[in-house]
Amino acid sequence: MIIKEKGTIKVLMEEQTGTSKAGNAWQSREFVIEVSEAGYTNSVHFKAFGRDVDDLRSASVGDEVEVSYKPQAREYNGRWYDENRLYGIRNLTKNGAPKAAAPKVEDSKLIDDDIPF
Repeated sequence: MIIKEKGTIKVLMEEQTGTSKAGNAWQSREFVIEVSEAGYTNSVHFKAFGRDVDDLRSASVGDEVEVSYKPQAREYNGRWYDENRLYGIRNLTKNGAPKAAAPKVEDSKLIDDDIPF
């Protein structure tokens, strides 16, 4: 089951590159988003590979993103390791969706010239 989640980038780590034993170039980048739901804020860690790293190059801390991922676990030498396998990332801030605007003041009593001093 692939999950889609919207959140705000909290941490963007440095891009990592290298060459595999087979001689293929690889790239990865880790990041953390904050997700708010029902009054609680959680941090979720992801590791992007290949094309998804390209999508992260224009991202900044504070950008709102939508990620598609699948939680997975694997066993190695009797220990279990969890991972959120990233299937895609879309930057909502830089792709036309503006950051939340400040609320409008509609009550005339809150205008600056009504300051009591």
